[in-house]
Amino acid sequence: MIAKWRCQLAWGNPYTAPPSGMPRIRMAVLCDRPHPIPDEILQAWIPGDGWAVHWVMIEQRPIRRWSQEARARVRQGNLRKRMQKNFPLFAEDFIAAELAARPSYYEGSHDIRP
Repeated sequence: MIAKWRCQLAWGNPYTAPPSGMPRIRMAVLCDRPHPIPDEILQAWIPGDGWAVHWVMIEQRPIRRWSQEARARVRQGNLRKRMQKNFPLFAEDFIAAELAARPSYYEGSHDIRP
């Protein structure tokens, strides 16, 4: 996991708008760590003028994809739970009908609807 920090000079009061139609974020700088405040921000910031220094952590986690077998197992399990809850006497018949109607979906394919 790679973590970066964004130091930004933004309007400090969430209940009011910045003066003269300025954007809420006036300036932003990407940093490797949250200390010290970058010189660009310090030069533009005047304490007490309504603008505040904010730190935001930016995380970039790798995307985890499910395998086709895991997707199929979860989809079939959800189908079984749903049918057992709604139609306990006829659940097996409805499950078989649904599996026959949409086999690729319940095998874990990415296809949503035929």
